[in-house]
Amino acid sequence: MRASERSRRASSAVVVYVIVLVAFQVFLITVAVEAFLTDEETLAWSTAAVSVVLAGSSAALLRYLRP
Repeated sequence: MRASERSRRASSAVVVYVIVLVAFQVFLITVAVEAFLTDEETLAWSTAAVSVVLAGSSAALLRYLRP
């Protein structure tokens, strides 16, 4: 396998990871909002914190894609 093909595969894998992380983040935001509305503050804050961590990791992975 050539170096350019290997880097293209790695970039595709990172894009797939970012898509999965963003989808999970949307789910967590939905759970956090629903928990806030039902007055379950512990669940709401913990899911919001995990969502922020996922946003940071997605940003780090996207930064990896830039040359």
